[in-house]
Amino acid sequence: MAERCVFCGTKLGLFGGRTLACGGASQTVCGDCWNKLSDLSMEERARRALETGRAENADMLQAFLERAEERRKQAEQDRKDRQTDQRCLRCGGVMERFGRRHIHLGEEGLFGPVARDGIFVSWLTVDILRCAGCGKAEFYLPDPDAAPWTPEEPEKQKTVFCPVCGTQYAAGTQCPTCAMERARRAANTTRRKEEKPPWEK
Repeated sequence: MAERCVFCGTKLGLFGGRTLACGGASQTVCGDCWNKLSDLSMEERARRALETGRAENADMLQAFLERAEERRKQAEQDRKDRQTDQRCLRCGGVMERFGRRHIHLGEEGLFGPVARDGIFVSWLTVDILRCAGCGKAEFYLPDPDAAPWTPEEPEKQKTVFCPVCGTQYAAGTQCPTCAMERARRAANTTRRKEEKPPWEK
């Protein structure tokens, strides 16, 4: 551990030094500097440590700052690539592309989106633009003349006959008549179990 504070140069006692993380490399600091700098970002701490000329592991701090600068430049370029020529109707800020989404035109049912009048639902493809200033979002149709996409109804399901009762039902499902009969028998069995015999009344 260094004998002096990296930031202010104060000479440290035997147990007077503390460590402060600065860009992936811990720096030895005094208690006052720790209190002043602990709320700053890692990037700001690393920059201040390098400026003093007393930084420990200065090459690691320099590499950390270079990577942070590259990330900042990439984020700025990504933001410029998302910008459009549209302006926000609320604050006049620049509208940015926020992606393309498929919005279902129906209600959310137990097994997913369903239309109000059946099991099939129409979908609308929209481009979402978001204001960089106030966050207001707007929907735009990529092809305004196109109608909403509606799934085609599948072919009529194949039907089969129950070998027990002869009821016709959709293939891949159970016979509804036999299912009701089994439920009725189960209910009667439960009812009989709940009834008390004459000697217990």
